[in-house]
Amino acid sequence: MITGIVPDWLTRRPIAHRGLHGASHVENTLGAVEAAIEAGYAIEVDLQLTADGGLVITHDSTLDRMTNATGRVADRTLDELRAITITGSDETFSSITDLLALTSGRSPLFLEAKAPVHPAAKAAMTSAITRALSEYGGAAAVMTFDPDLLALLRKALPDTPLGILAGGEEHGSLVSRFGRDMLLHTPRTRPDFVSYYATALPHPGPSIARRRGRPVLAWTVRSPMEAKRLAPYVDQIIFEDFRP
Repeated sequence: MITGIVPDWLTRRPIAHRGLHGASHVENTLGAVEAAIEAGYAIEVDLQLTADGGLVITHDSTLDRMTNATGRVADRTLDELRAITITGSDETFSSITDLLALTSGRSPLFLEAKAPVHPAAKAAMTSAITRALSEYGGAAAVMTFDPDLLALLRKALPDTPLGILAGGEEHGSLVSRFGRDMLLHTPRTRPDFVSYYATALPHPGPSIARRRGRPVLAWTVRSPMEAKRLAPYVDQIIFEDFRP
């Protein structure tokens, strides 16, 4: 390992994708987070940057799928988003502060930072994540698909486990996709772990990383059969649709 940050909690428990959601709880809500904690799982949630530099828990860059509102998440302030009810739930959008207050170290958190496009927004997201985690005493890791954002996070959070997500991406040129899939940015970004697309495994990129001491997680695993197939290639799974 380059940074030496490989805490044992990183791979100790299966990780509930967007919280433990389904019939009872909607994805990326505090209810889904609490359900995962009660079931003994680690938790993965997504973070989007708001118009005022806050961080809201949601996967999509727009409001259309999850609410009756429309438009981009990045065009709303955190307070505006907190007033929007999530479809199928009585909850509204929650902030990273809400998440950390609820979790309070009871279960490991894997925060997937959905990287903005512009460099200034990436810097703002890095600052927001750093502020939020500065006083949090629980286990928390940050991961992203974006090598540039990961490089910023590496400088800002030297003591936090940081991971790169890869595999399954379709945007960009063939050369850039190959570089991301093979994790060729590693000397610059120095990830502590790799989270790789389940259906793309096994793959040389994460296999090399694993041999070099970086744990490999698989996302998103949706059945016991898939978990069994992946067991030789990964150290833990990010799951949904079943309970490992």
